[in-house]
Amino acid sequence: KGTICKMAGLPASWNPADLDIVIPTIRNLGFLEQWRPFLQPYHLIIIQDGDPTRKITVPEGFDYELYTRTDIERILGDKAWAISFKDSACRCFGFMVSKKRYIYTIDDDC
Repeated sequence: KGTICKMAGLPASWNPADLDIVIPTIRNLGFLEQWRPFLQPYHLIIIQDGDPTRKITVPEGFDYELYTRTDIERILGDKAWAISFKDSACRCFGFMVSKKRYIYTIDDDC
């Protein structure tokens, strides 16, 4: 709680339920194991870039939603073109679907 608060510039006395973490990815998210102590209290919104039929794995125990290009096209219909793919800008969809007060975003390869 404290580390993410400091990184995101949030007050120390805030509720983790007020924050979503958005992650654009083209790969499995095994790296989350190393970040479990910091990220597990938060809801993750994962936006899968690339082949929507490929199954992305997320370690057990994380609270998350996973969206692919197929989901975005279903949800946005003829406006799906507005969400860029083939770059990390697909994270914008995560910003759109979040209902939290704060959004923090990370990359899967940094």
